[in-house]
Amino acid sequence: MMNIYDIPNNYPIGCSDDHINEILELCQKEIIKYNNPDVQKGSTYYSQLAEQGNTELNRRLTERLISNLRESSKMQRQLTKAIIWIGGFNLLIGAIAVGFKLYDLFN
Repeated sequence: MMNIYDIPNNYPIGCSDDHINEILELCQKEIIKYNNPDVQKGSTYYSQLAEQGNTELNRRLTERLISNLRESSKMQRQLTKAIIWIGGFNLLIGAIAVGFKLYDLFN
């Protein structure tokens, strides 16, 4: 079981998503347990830790979303180019076929 002393110095930026989630769970438990003004590290301390963790997770999620959107956009451009090339190739083949039909018709 993790305790408050297991929180690394590089929290939250240097932690994995799972580790941040573990710390968030710890903070939630500690907030409930120590929601008392007489306690030295009261709920405010854990609330701030939880807020930092949530902010970092949201930043990472946004970063991944933007990265995925860029990749999707890049793939969409590639597919559009491929569709244009295939369409042009089909037009060329159609024109050649019509040319052969006309040639056969007049000969």
